[in-house]
Amino acid sequence: VDELLPVADLESAIVKAAGSLLEDVKLFDVYKGGQIENGKKSVAYALSLRSMDHTLGEDEVTAVMDNVIKSLADSCNAVLR
Repeated sequence: VDELLPVADLESAIVKAAGSLLEDVKLFDVYKGGQIENGKKSVAYALSLRSMDHTLGEDEVTAVMDNVIKSLADSCNAVLR
């Protein structure tokens, strides 16, 4: 993402896109360096998903993650590395 984009904007987009299955989101890495183009930064988040009434299946988790990735691309011009 752009280096000047606040991580709070990314987190807001994640929370909105993940919906009710999101239990927690944590930023665990921010990287700027040789493998990242100038003016950009790489950020990494850990997402915890949970349903109170059933065990999540792979298809549910994949759908949430796909929605989060699309939302970040659309709203923050994020590119998945």
